[in-house]
Amino acid sequence: MKTILVVDDEKMILRLATEALKNHAEGFKVETALNGKQALHILNDKAKSVDLVLTDLKMPVMDGYELLSYMSRSFKSIPIIVMTGFGSAEIAKQLKQRGISYYIEKPFEITTLREKITEAFKSDKGSIRGFTLANFLQAVEVEEKTVCLRISSKGRIGFLHIYEGQIIDAETGELTDEDAAIEIICWDDTEIEMQTARKKKKIIQNSLMNILLQASKVKDEKKLSGPTGDELIKNAISKAEGHFFREAQKIVAAYLKKNPRSAQGWLWYSRIIASMKSIGASLSNAVKLAPVDVEINEETKRFMLAKKHIKVDQVRRCPFCWTPAEVKASKCLLCRSHFFIHKDFFSIKHDADREILEKAIERYTKVISREKNVNAYFYLSIAQLNLERWEEALNLFHKTVNLVPDKKVISNQLKILLDYMASTEQKAEQKSAPKEEVATEKEETYQDEDVKKKILVVEDSPTTRKVISITLGQKGYEIIEARDGLEALSRLNEVVPDLILLDIILPKMDGYKILDIIKKNKDFKDIPVIMLTSRDSFMSKVKGKLAGSTAYITKPFAPQKLVKTIEKYL
Repeated sequence: MKTILVVDDEKMILRLATEALKNHAEGFKVETALNGKQALHILNDKAKSVDLVLTDLKMPVMDGYELLSYMSRSFKSIPIIVMTGFGSAEIAKQLKQRGISYYIEKPFEITTLREKITEAFKSDKGSIRGFTLANFLQAVEVEEKTVCLRISSKGRIGFLHIYEGQIIDAETGELTDEDAAIEIICWDDTEIEMQTARKKKKIIQNSLMNILLQASKVKDEKKLSGPTGDELIKNAISKAEGHFFREAQKIVAAYLKKNPRSAQGWLWYSRIIASMKSIGASLSNAVKLAPVDVEINEETKRFMLAKKHIKVDQVRRCPFCWTPAEVKASKCLLCRSHFFIHKDFFSIKHDADREILEKAIERYTKVISREKNVNAYFYLSIAQLNLERWEEALNLFHKTVNLVPDKKVISNQLKILLDYMASTEQKAEQKSAPKEEVATEKEETYQDEDVKKKILVVEDSPTTRKVISITLGQKGYEIIEARDGLEALSRLNEVVPDLILLDIILPKMDGYKILDIIKKNKDFKDIPVIMLTSRDSFMSKVKGKLAGSTAYITKPFAPQKLVKTIEKYL
């Protein structure tokens, strides 16, 4: 059993990754660490053998970059997958220079994580695609092959041991022998990998042809019988959590026809219908069937609270705690969470129930791990905003807009957030807890790759950098980021930008000094440089002009003003 070390300071990510990997068909063993220092302690422990490291970049004590540097010296043979809040050509290039080919964006889909791990552990050599497993086995029988076949399908792994064209043993999960062989052959969308034959006793006595016939019969019976009750309710819950309420209603209705005495079924039916009368009736059924069930009683209390305040029949549900709310409501009666960014969002006190929001964040993160779901991304963003985690919300809003770039409602929500964060930089900076200082994901919709203008953003505030990067990324510019003067000069050695946005107050080397170096270099002297600063004095502007700056923008700034200034000089 292979061991995977997961390194991240977010405990929710650790739980999600651990659950996904332990439930994987190959049953990985998982070790976890909250930072690079803890990870090194595990890597150096001779009693533990780590086969792969999955790490975040931005962490306390020792960050991911330091961990990567240490591993490049002492653990060269261990494959590494990097988790990042943003994906871009620049971060991919930086990682490649360090010898790392694999990275995934957070929050990630479980299938994507598993695919990356499979890629990291093995190459495609010996892998066969384009054949059904049954057809391939018939060819193996004709040629009387002796081989071990590793079969993978939708996260499941199985092994067929073949001697002279006949299956002699098989295993998948807890199944072995003929049962395992039939189960594996019933799988769809299989990938076949030929491995060296292992020494195995002949356990399976049936011929390959008989096993294929039995598998075909089992497959047909599964199609005719349809999904079980448990599968139906699980599917309905998945649909409801992803806000596909109409689909969930149909599934739960079908489930309740077969299982009318299911309290769980009536509970979930109450959560996905929009009529107060029907919600009350469904909950009444659930209470009769399970009068001491804690979850059902809590749901009933929420309904009764809503009933006191709501005078109409048609309602919506709180996306965080399921409490009924009026269709046009902007805030939940129970958990006090806001449902979207409205005109008063940033001026009023935020007193939402943190425990409910944390549970909702975990729920929506799991939805995103299963599928690219716009609703889940949007409400995950709003949940983070309710908790005043500005940067996390900004990152997630940006991903939401990228999923549906033509949906004005969502892009307008992002614009409101960008305007607010740009105008209150210091407040946002104090309240944010940045996870990663990496390049921002590029917008793909406005310009072709070969005509994108490149802008170097030199700014030590991660919040301001992300506001600028997302604002300009949506306008089709390619953004290169630098946290200080030395990093800015390093970036200039890699790429020549079309324009530079340069903060004046920077660590190590201030903006005036960097500007002086740029203007004295024949390769860079003609690049327009727009200075960013919180100093709005006449002398500061004169000093910048004398040093060679093209324009001067005072912080906090309006994003649209920044865009217009840049467009003027490009």
